[in-house]
Amino acid sequence: MLAYFTSDEHARIIHEMTSRSRLLIGLFTIALAMQGTPLIPAAGASEVENPIFGYTHLLPSPFTLPAGTLVYGTSLDLGVTDFLQIGTNVLSNFHKIYNANAKVSLVDYPEFAFGLTLGYSTYNYRDIDRSNPDLSVASWLPGAVAAFEILPSVAWFIGGNLNYTEANLISDSVTTSGYLRGANVESDLSWAYNPQKKRKNGGLSVGNVVSAGISYDLSYKMLGLGISHHWPGFHLGVHYYPSAAEYPLQPILAGGGSVQF
Repeated sequence: MLAYFTSDEHARIIHEMTSRSRLLIGLFTIALAMQGTPLIPAAGASEVENPIFGYTHLLPSPFTLPAGTLVYGTSLDLGVTDFLQIGTNVLSNFHKIYNANAKVSLVDYPEFAFGLTLGYSTYNYRDIDRSNPDLSVASWLPGAVAAFEILPSVAWFIGGNLNYTEANLISDSVTTSGYLRGANVESDLSWAYNPQKKRKNGGLSVGNVVSAGISYDLSYKMLGLGISHHWPGFHLGVHYYPSAAEYPLQPILAGGGSVQF
């Protein structure tokens, strides 16, 4: 028996197939990333004053990669200098939310660290869901992140970003995605439950770390919360956006590999 579909049904089927394809491609990217060499710790490895400040949940840390270091995983990040890093979120790109970011590390003390961030994002609502309006958005996302030592093994992070765009953002009556980013605030808490150990070169290293965070997107009115775990060279977690219609669960998986230039 032949099956006939209306144009709307055909569009829905194509959209579902495309969404599954993006998910499979993203998982394949993660699997490839995990085949590399161990991930280099943030910010010049042992050169930072307090290594636990390099272990966040979803926020970027206030540290940057050493100059000439490319780290790949679900994100691609490159240390341009010892205080400047650029990158992109690979999974967001697969979901047609194209993005780039930069980070500058400004302050590094044992009790406090601080960095500035700048992001750029461009997307079309129609690419998220065919029922959405055909509206393109390009946004600049300047922000900052700060880290505070609460206890020798506990760090608190707070950060966020503004959203500068000429488009009229739509938060109501549209299908949203967990990968959308507007003006955002977030707070993370990290606990290093293994004692810090001395490296051969005299610096400190942190073993296993548990991190949790809560976020709120002011532009799209999306609350998010999640938890993650850091092993040496590996980071696994999830952040959940209950109100996001598409991809409410955002995987956090890092620790793929690195290349030195």
